Amino acid sequence: MTIHPVPGRSGPTVAVIGSGPSGCYTAHFLSKALPDAHICVFESLPVPYGLVRYGIAADHQGAKAVSQQFDRIFERGHATFVGNTRIGRDVSFEAVAQAFDVVVIATGMPEDRQLPIPQDESARIIGAGQVLRALNGFPARLGRHSAPLGAAIAPLGRDIAVVGHGNVALDTVRLLTKRPEELDGSDIDDHALRLLRTAPLRSVHLVGRSSADEAKFDLAMLRELCQVKGVRIRTENLHDSDPSAAADLLREFGQGDSIPDAAVHTEHPSAEEQLRTTVTIHFESIPVGIRYGSGMTGLDVKCRTSGSRKAFLVDSVITAIGFCQDSDQRAGTPNAAWSGVHVYRVGWVGNGAQGNLAANRKHAQSVARRILDDLARGSVVSGRTPGLPVILPQLKRVPTTFSAWRVIDEFEREQAGAGRCRRKMTDLVEMVALAQTSMADA
Repeated sequence: MTIHPVPGRSGPTVAVIGSGPSGCYTAHFLSKALPDAHICVFESLPVPYGLVRYGIAADHQGAKAVSQQFDRIFERGHATFVGNTRIGRDVSFEAVAQAFDVVVIATGMPEDRQLPIPQDESARIIGAGQVLRALNGFPARLGRHSAPLGAAIAPLGRDIAVVGHGNVALDTVRLLTKRPEELDGSDIDDHALRLLRTAPLRSVHLVGRSSADEAKFDLAMLRELCQVKGVRIRTENLHDSDPSAAADLLREFGQGDSIPDAAVHTEHPSAEEQLRTTVTIHFESIPVGIRYGSGMTGLDVKCRTSGSRKAFLVDSVITAIGFCQDSDQRAGTPNAAWSGVHVYRVGWVGNGAQGNLAANRKHAQSVARRILDDLARGSVVSGRTPGLPVILPQLKRVPTTFSAWRVIDEFEREQAGAGRCRRKMTDLVEMVALAQTSMADA
């Protein structure tokens, strides 16, 4: 099966670069307002939905269900999915910009933001985005017997520190501390989980500069972490005068100020204690440096209010302080040259990695309105470019279709083990092969 634009339409040609939630929401809003538009959604991977598939935590299947809404965009012919196509590598951005009346960049911000503090290059430091993508089965090129996302995914050890007080930090801690039975119904990649967590975590230091009432995590996310079986919540710098709902929740579940690790890790813990993880949430704690010595990574922090300092000796430090653009321009990363009067940016690539699904939907709706206004005013001209027929002959790789994604989707669901809703394909070569075989048979 080859990709063809929907015939009989005379509206504007629209290219959406990126099939994550922001790109799909934008395609949805434009297709409703412009039923005669030729909308093409380009995706670098063979499968759609980006952040929904690989970013939302594997145990949050309710949030991932938004993909069913996106399915209808392609099933009903409102847009054409063009997968396995890297804009900037398989075809130039300039070619796309010339071929379409409107170009929407919705590529997100895939890289973990780095901590701006001195760091020993020998220290074990990994971004939360990498951890979550691995647990979500992000495809590697060498198959399931290789570490997902390369050598960065290795055992975290039994004692870790997570820097950040946002939802991504809480997602990371929750997934790494849940018992196997608590992950039933998820699509977590068990191979990656075994690589990262070779033994139950003993302690987690959740470190952030904010106070409890300033923290960026949602209250529901905090409650979910507090309710994980086998997790013991402790706090540090949680003030009695703090009136916030988060502080009240932590007083309900927590055990007061943190106590020394030695007091938690007794010399002869019971079997039940060995299965428990102590999560200490450190408020008003500013990371100032990361050291390495004697096989341990040391995270040095300073109290925001008192100026006192302390250090946490851990096996690994996970950073969860936000996301940024890919610095490798060779990868087809959007840059200043990806611009024009008919070029728009939506979602994280447009708003600086801010917001959840609801916020990205709102931003996509706003961008769609701006496009419609520009078309109505004539500042963006419609109907003068051919769109997809010009791009297809230029592609360096065979693109995948939405029907091919449906085959992969069904295959993953059939391969799901006990307690899992799917087992994602993580070998990119095998994924492309299955897609192309299904297209040839169609």
